[in-house]
Amino acid sequence: MARLIEDVQARRIAGLSTPEVRRGRNRVGFKMIDLVTGAEEVLASTSGKGPTVAKYHVNVEGIDEMVRRIEASIDAAHFIFVDEIGKMELFSSSFEKFIEHVFTLDKPVIAVVHRNLVSRYGNKGKVFVLRRDNFEEVRQSILAELRRAT
Repeated sequence: MARLIEDVQARRIAGLSTPEVRRGRNRVGFKMIDLVTGAEEVLASTSGKGPTVAKYHVNVEGIDEMVRRIEASIDAAHFIFVDEIGKMELFSSSFEKFIEHVFTLDKPVIAVVHRNLVSRYGNKGKVFVLRRDNFEEVRQSILAELRRAT
């Protein structure tokens, strides 16, 4: 996703990314970053409170706050990036409503969808299955789709 964001940086974008948070060699959580403002919220951590996914506690309030921030920037965006639509993010009803809304907009949405949710969101657009051996091929295919959409 980061490479695609770099590829289209001349265009206005909106959305979020959810990189890992590490302490040394250990993953201790995930954060959310607003792609427009750079604002950050904790998505989930091993030391937090909230619903759990594996060893992580989901910060539902933080997700809700990130959704409010991103909603303010989607009107001006040419492309909307969402990394990711997954079980953690969907603990927030406002995130779920936001996702349903962005798929109704007349704008390209580039989303990472957890494999367990493809049946739910796969009908919203073209699905690319990413494997370790096809990153560049998928990236080029998505860029071609974005060029056709603009």
